[in-house]
Amino acid sequence: MNLEELKQLQLKIAQEVDLSDRYRISEIKYLIGVDQTFLGDKIISCAVKFEFPELKEVERSFSIDEVAFPYIPGFLMFREGEPAIRAVEKLISDRTVIIVDGSGIAHPRKCGLATYIAIKTNTPSIGVTKKRLFGEVVGEGEVRAIKDGEKVIGYTLKGCKNCKEIFISPGNFISPETALEVIKSCMRGKLPLPIQVAHNFGQELKKKLQATRR
Repeated sequence: MNLEELKQLQLKIAQEVDLSDRYRISEIKYLIGVDQTFLGDKIISCAVKFEFPELKEVERSFSIDEVAFPYIPGFLMFREGEPAIRAVEKLISDRTVIIVDGSGIAHPRKCGLATYIAIKTNTPSIGVTKKRLFGEVVGEGEVRAIKDGEKVIGYTLKGCKNCKEIFISPGNFISPETALEVIKSCMRGKLPLPIQVAHNFGQELKKKLQATRR
């Protein structure tokens, strides 16, 4: 497929997005943090499951795959989506929400990596990024709205006084407001704990792979 065909596919997937809450925050039982890293032509996808709201780690999973798509901003779902799903699907159970290091609907075609993962796994997801990909940030303070015209599509959040803000948007099956509350409840410094632990897990695996290649 060329990029125009991939854009059309994203727009089609975006039509399936449902921003009503599948679970109230009090009904959520588990969170799964998903993060990915690269080593040469390999993509290492890591998923870590936590009890919520205690944030007690339950289980880990990972997938190591060949990179099959180039890095193109706005099209990361085609590069990272299926590898992430292979890592996360083993951990999904009832009343689970996935937190993804990647965009949700705060995306030019309302279909970021978190949205793709939610659609494919039929599981609510939240996208968290360190940079703004799409939307206008308005307001002042610890929490600011991300808007597409008059519509709120996410929020920014500062995890600590001197931290840079992160950008939060629902992937699917969850509202922007509930997505914000979930992320606020698991912030431990700059990033939500599930993503930070998944990131650290990925770095550990990357070092082990590097050691075997020497």
